[in-house]
Amino acid sequence: MFKSIALTAVFVSLFSLTTWAQSEKDTRSLRSFDAVKVSNGIVAELVKGTENKVEITTVGIEAGKVETSVVGETLEIRLARGNYRNHTVKVKVTYVEVLGIEATTNAQVTVRSTIEAVEAYLFATTSAYIEAKISSEILNLEGATNARILVSGSAEQLNIKGFTNADIDGSKFNAEDVELQANTGAKISFHANSSIAGSLATAARATYSGTPSSIEVRTTTGASLNRQ
Repeated sequence: MFKSIALTAVFVSLFSLTTWAQSEKDTRSLRSFDAVKVSNGIVAELVKGTENKVEITTVGIEAGKVETSVVGETLEIRLARGNYRNHTVKVKVTYVEVLGIEATTNAQVTVRSTIEAVEAYLFATTSAYIEAKISSEILNLEGATNARILVSGSAEQLNIKGFTNADIDGSKFNAEDVELQANTGAKISFHANSSIAGSLATAARATYSGTPSSIEVRTTTGASLNRQ
């Protein structure tokens, strides 16, 4: 009797493990969009191509639970409502044009192709991560609540906002003019050729390289601006 119960428990455990480890894949065609928003711990890879589509790979969760919809001009990728544990979701987004990226709630977004635009933006919050290379006239960066942004490339105007322990690494990003605003322990780095302006407060730290001719940055409550 005891052996029978033990064997049953083993089979149930093996079945559960096998079910959890099963991988599902799905490919979906998409209508046109120019921005991407990723949420819920999803790991996304973005690649420029000739069509708009998303390829989904999941482990421990049904691919059908991954929602993809174009709202306005933004492709939103998220999980359907529910309580999910022990799962991974990876997506590969092929796009024709992208001007903006948003990542929230532990999502990770890596852009494999250089984003070229007149004006572009990256926004990350709540422990999310974005990595991208951008060539634009204007680039807007915003990070909040333990998010991290790693950006390279160049722009005429770079606008940076960092809040609540965000880490925005633009040390390999070359900008002519930089406007910044940061507080509450945020960390920012960048390269400026002509000017730096803005404000830093509440232990925010900014470091820069380059030799800008104009620096007008207010610092309060333990904040600092330093040259690398």
